[in-house]
Amino acid sequence: MKKPTIIFLSICFLFTLTSCAGQENTVQQSESESFISAENEAEEPSSDNNIDSIAIDATVDTEEDSSSHILIAYFTWADNTVVDDPESVDTDATTSASVLVPGNAAKLACWIQERTGGELFSIVVTEPYSSDYDECLERAAEEKAENARPELATHIENMEDYDIVFLGFPNWWYTVPMAIHSFIEEYDFSGKTVIPFVTHGTGGLAATIQDITAALPDSTEILEPIGIYRPEVDEAQSAVNAWLDELGFSDKTAETANTEEASENTDKSILLIVDGQEIAITLYDTPAANALYDMLPLELTFEDFNHIENIIYLPEELPTEGEPDGCDPDIGDFCLYEPWGNLSIFYQDFRESNGLIPLGHIESGIEILSGMTDDFTAILEKQTE
Repeated sequence: MKKPTIIFLSICFLFTLTSCAGQENTVQQSESESFISAENEAEEPSSDNNIDSIAIDATVDTEEDSSSHILIAYFTWADNTVVDDPESVDTDATTSASVLVPGNAAKLACWIQERTGGELFSIVVTEPYSSDYDECLERAAEEKAENARPELATHIENMEDYDIVFLGFPNWWYTVPMAIHSFIEEYDFSGKTVIPFVTHGTGGLAATIQDITAALPDSTEILEPIGIYRPEVDEAQSAVNAWLDELGFSDKTAETANTEEASENTDKSILLIVDGQEIAITLYDTPAANALYDMLPLELTFEDFNHIENIIYLPEELPTEGEPDGCDPDIGDFCLYEPWGNLSIFYQDFRESNGLIPLGHIESGIEILSGMTDDFTAILEKQTE
């Protein structure tokens, strides 16, 4: 599904097993707020559908872009920190919620993907930020003062394939996180279209758009950005969709792109046989799914996990290079959880999870699994004609 090659170093914190659509502190506001003290905040949040815009009057030619490659790159605090004890985080507290995945920028990115069919890419630094707000705030200020370029742990090998780049980030200290400059300077953006999306506190967009405009080549076209006020992120999908409509990304655009992609796929059918009962699974045409197909047949022992999914560990690892960095699993989804290396079959709906890679979907027989709370052995084999 995705072409970006993700190099995950020591940060398996990206979308834990229980966390794309599916996956965030007054200066103690979330990662999506300006990193500034309350007494210095000078702007009120926009009341115009939560959209902060600047005078950039341009839209996308959807006829041309239906065949274009779209990248949705984003930086979020949650993907750039490590929380030792997620259970201790009060997700209702404005001072701490942003440290848990999915981050606010990631939420917007997933909604953009739903509409555009683009490919998600999380910008991650090699040295994680502290999950303590004050310490993270201090480092962000130091990096801004030094005009630093934090080293990145995630990279894209095929940037030349993308014509349109949605670029998302929080407003930190009235500008972009310095990692955004690291990202921009790593690639050639000449001739590309960049579409910013920003999460913020009462500081609004501040100088974020001006600063990335100055950093990008003159030949880069920058379209109208959107700015979402942190407390309103969870309710902002309609605002994001309205913004995308104005830019020319309609539901039809995404449907066309997804249809074209699906037409190029060659899905494979497999069977999971449990106590003589057959569960039909369609595998997607992806590197990980194809590698699993080549391993079959396999005799596997499944165990129930949290009354949500059945999991099994494979005898060897599946390739994950170029695979998506997360997904929002539905009932019947057949996935690989990359950080642990286990397969998962979801018999209950679950939330967005980073590190969860879709392999396929159960076409029939999910009811066989939904009542199995004990361990069970099954045969996974190729379906013959």
